[in-house]
Amino acid sequence: MKCFRSTSINTIEKVFTEGIVPSCGRNSRLIGDNRKKVFFSEGFHGTIALLIDFNIVYNKIKKNQMQLSDEELYSKVINSKNIREYLGEGVYLTFESENVVNENNEVDGFTSKKINPNLLEVAMIVNIDDSTFSYSRFDVVHFMMAQTNYEDIRYSGIKWPNTLLHERHNKKSEEEKIRINQSKIRQYYEENEELINKFRMNQYKLIYIPLNVFVNEIYVNKVKPTKFQKVLTKEN
Repeated sequence: MKCFRSTSINTIEKVFTEGIVPSCGRNSRLIGDNRKKVFFSEGFHGTIALLIDFNIVYNKIKKNQMQLSDEELYSKVINSKNIREYLGEGVYLTFESENVVNENNEVDGFTSKKINPNLLEVAMIVNIDDSTFSYSRFDVVHFMMAQTNYEDIRYSGIKWPNTLLHERHNKKSEEEKIRINQSKIRQYYEENEELINKFRMNQYKLIYIPLNVFVNEIYVNKVKPTKFQKVLTKEN
């Protein structure tokens, strides 16, 4: 199974050199997770569920419905227009689940071990009609949503540690937790319907580019779509 990790494009060359090293980054601190791990999600379902959870936390902090002790992060959330602006440009790095030991679950997955760069690929969306492409993490996750019914995502967790909301959620039955999370996923689908529906068209494909090819032939050289056909490797 493919695992996916959301990563800022500004760190891509460092990842290419060093791999993914266990750390506690800005996104982990936003949801109160201070562990130094390599975080990721398994498959489309896990990746979608984690993005929804993160989006909910972001919106609750922005609306002052949740507290955030980190003043720098709080300022970034409050002063950003939306979650896309807050996160900035980024990609989904991918790797095979057989190459890591997932120490948690499919949504909030993590490992204590470094992931070497030779194991990594970058997820990209390509329009096979005109060879244009995107490596935006939001385009990739919206493509996943276009291929996935929210009813099929059976996720009972909630990643808001040390909050009353987290405690109340954990008192519910597993089926009730799943139903609540599915309603939140449905809401995101409805609010972003236009962005998601675009990727229901057959000309869009998800492909995986080896990290070294992405860095050397796409990111560094700002490759044009006409050259893209030379580096396209694996289709989903």
